[in-house]
Amino acid sequence: MPTHLHTIVEEHYFALQLKRIIPDAERADEFMDGARWVLARDPTAGYQVSESVWFLPMADSPETLAVNLYYTFNETYVYFLAIELAP
Repeated sequence: MPTHLHTIVEEHYFALQLKRIIPDAERADEFMDGARWVLARDPTAGYQVSESVWFLPMADSPETLAVNLYYTFNETYVYFLAIELAP
């Protein structure tokens, strides 16, 4: 596990998609807190889908919202690229 925290950067496209999926800003922020916590500590916690893109499946609860978060990272930052409803 890394010894430092990565800084999370939410790209513009990600922010637009998140707002479409969860219009309430406070609820969206609360929903994303878990992913921020995990990925700031260990960006390899998700699944690698290409050379530089990873995804993290997320669920609000088993009965409700399920989404996939796409991101990339380097030594310092984790960039949230996109978020979409899971199929």
